[in-house]
Amino acid sequence: MKTLAIAMLCHSINAAYCQSLADESQLAWEDTPDSHQQSLIAGVEMHLANPDATPEQSHESWYKQKEAEGWIYGEVKDLEKKEHPCFLPYDELPLEQKAKDYLFRATVHLMKDLPDVEEYLALADEVKHLREKIQKNALNVPNVVTPTATPLGAIGIAIQYVGRKDQFTDRLYGSNLTFVKGQVRHVPSNIAGSLLKHPEFQRFEQQVSDSAEQHGQQTDDTSTILDEAKKQQDKDNEKETIELDEIDTVERISDKKSLIDYAKNKYDQELDGRSSVKTLQGQVVDLIKRFGVV
Repeated sequence: MKTLAIAMLCHSINAAYCQSLADESQLAWEDTPDSHQQSLIAGVEMHLANPDATPEQSHESWYKQKEAEGWIYGEVKDLEKKEHPCFLPYDELPLEQKAKDYLFRATVHLMKDLPDVEEYLALADEVKHLREKIQKNALNVPNVVTPTATPLGAIGIAIQYVGRKDQFTDRLYGSNLTFVKGQVRHVPSNIAGSLLKHPEFQRFEQQVSDSAEQHGQQTDDTSTILDEAKKQQDKDNEKETIELDEIDTVERISDKKSLIDYAKNKYDQELDGRSSVKTLQGQVVDLIKRFGVV
């Protein structure tokens, strides 16, 4: 299940829960501001990357993001004034608001392991288009048709960017592919299925009469870009694994002095020895997340 789909489901469940509390302020996903959609997606990614994260940590992550965006507390949610009734420390939230964080986490973990049918459906759709094209060619051309040359890298589904911007770079699905207006790229079926859900993209039907010379005039660097994106993703995954291992080590430290020494020696931070072990562990973990493993 794609991150976007999980975020949309979390949004719908939250909206239904709000309606049960007589709160009709939640908009449909398509009417929700992009900033709020991205906030939901970031929340999903946080839980996927940190499966042991608690609802409290989920709220803290959301709180920090909102704080960085300039939000403040307000009794009523106001997008223009950037006021939100949940902009409070977790301990000060009413129970019905805390319940939202529990629902969000449970939804992410319920959906993350379900099979993703998008790639299968996109591939089946491509096979259907190819079959229709072959049948059409067989009817129109009685003689044997000599196949035209296919541009290097033209493997996958051909999609075209038709958005209003002169240039678009995919950050949402992690491909890092850049499209200029009108550009066609051949991309794997899973990426095609994701991008084609947006009105800025359409399936590109290549004409059979296109000559090999015309094909050769366009260099498709999609495979190269996807390979580089995968290498970067592998690096990020390795970094994340190291960070999670370090956090696991810290959470096993049960004496205050070791935690205080850890923060001082690695991050030059002074921690309050009067705090509980759990609080000190949380502060050290926060240092690791902010500055990386030292």
